[in-house]
Amino acid sequence: MTFSLKTQNAIRPQALKPGDTLAIISPAGPSSVEDMDAGIAYIESVGLRPKVMPHARNKHYYLAGEDSHRLADLHAAFADPQVQGILAARGGYGCMRLLPQINWDLIQANPKVFIGFSDLTSLLLPIYQRTGLIGFHGPMLTSNLIEGDTYSQDALWKQVMAQVTYPYTVPNNAPYTCFKSGVAEGPLVGGNLSLLSGLCGTPYQPQTQGAILFIEDWHEQFYSLDRQFTQLKLAGMFEGIAGLLLCDFTEIEIEADWNYSLTALLQDLTSFLSVPVGYGFSVGHGDQTATFPIGALARFEAASGHLQILSAPCRSAGPNLE
Repeated sequence: MTFSLKTQNAIRPQALKPGDTLAIISPAGPSSVEDMDAGIAYIESVGLRPKVMPHARNKHYYLAGEDSHRLADLHAAFADPQVQGILAARGGYGCMRLLPQINWDLIQANPKVFIGFSDLTSLLLPIYQRTGLIGFHGPMLTSNLIEGDTYSQDALWKQVMAQVTYPYTVPNNAPYTCFKSGVAEGPLVGGNLSLLSGLCGTPYQPQTQGAILFIEDWHEQFYSLDRQFTQLKLAGMFEGIAGLLLCDFTEIEIEADWNYSLTALLQDLTSFLSVPVGYGFSVGHGDQTATFPIGALARFEAASGHLQILSAPCRSAGPNLE
C-alpha cells in the first residue's frame, strides 16, 4: 500500500531567519565529536542558534543511539515551539527503523524546515506523503556544510531562508547529458537509490505518479545499480512519472576492461522510459550538492538540463497551503 498527496495539499514550512533555532538531530549514523563541534560552530556563523537534541551525540554501534532515543529527538524537535528548523547531522543508516513509530499527526501539526539527504530519503519522502510537509533534500551538518563548499551552503540557505524569487532555476555545476528530450512539470520526489529501493514493497513506498523523480547514489557497482533500478521498475515506481533526473552517482566502481561507461549504463537502465530523462546534476554525495525541496512544484527541461522550482517551498507569511 502506498500513500499519495496532491501537490496543492503540500504544506510549506515557515522560512528560517537570522536568530532562529535550528535543532540538530541524528536519526541515522553517528558523527565524530570533532565534526559535530565544527558543524555547530558553522551554524552559529550563519546567524542561527543550534540546539543539539539530547541524544544527537549518542552512538550505538553503527547507529547514533538506540531507536527510541533517535525517535524521541525527532519528535521533540517538531514539538518544541522554540525550534524553527531541523537539520540532520548525517546519514548512514537507521531512519527506516523509525518509520513504524513516527507520530505523523505531530509533524503535520508543527510544520518546520526539515533538512537532510542520503539515509534521510527514508524520512523526507514518508513525511511528505503522510503529512504534506515539504522537506529539503540538502547538505547536512557534518558533511557538505562543514567542508567549506559555498555552492552547497548557498544553495541551502537561499531556499530555506526565502532569499530567492520564484520561479527559481537551481544552479548545476555537474556535466550534463540529455537521454530523452522534453519538458516535465510536477512535484519533485526522489533521493538516494538505495533507500528508494529499500522502501519498495513497504507501506512507505514512494508514490511517484505525476512527479519529477530524481535519483542519486554513491559507492555502488554496476550490477547493484542495475538490480536497484530493476527493483524500482518492477515495483512500479517509474510508472506515470512526468520525468526523470539522474543526479550524482559518485565513487561508482567501473571495470576498465568492459569498455562500458557509467553514462552508458544509466542510459541503458532508463531506455524503456518515454518521458524526459537527463543525467548529471549536482545533487547527492558529491563534493557539491544543491538543495531540492521534496514535493515542491518544478519544471525540468531535459534538453538543457535546467530545473526550475516554480513555487516557493517556504512561506514568509500567510496560509500553509499552496
